[in-house]
Amino acid sequence: MGLEKARGTSAVSGEGDNIVVYKTTEIDSGKKVYLGMEGGEQARAKNPPFKLGASGKGMLDNDTYNLMEQLEIENKSLWRIKNSYIRAASTDKESKQLWSLIEKDKEEVVRLLTEKVRERL
Repeated sequence: MGLEKARGTSAVSGEGDNIVVYKTTEIDSGKKVYLGMEGGEQARAKNPPFKLGASGKGMLDNDTYNLMEQLEIENKSLWRIKNSYIRAASTDKESKQLWSLIEKDKEEVVRLLTEKVRERL
């Protein structure tokens, strides 16, 4: 199974005490995957991550959007390292060690970004 290029959109809406994050990913240009995440009292952010835009609908503040965007980029990179690069370097011990080191660094970055995004949503 080959890697497919995914395109997607994400949206956040907040109503009362609930915040819902939706993400749509399109793979194989026909199949869509919808991910949803809801939170109640525990998910209430210290500083709301969205504000009313000109249309009267909520939108993410720039910092929260940037954190989410970078989290997606780092997750994709980590997936490629684990599922492609380390396997491809199986006969080259030095390269495999390097990819393993980078993998550990990416895992830490993903953990930190996930923590920050959770705090904001």
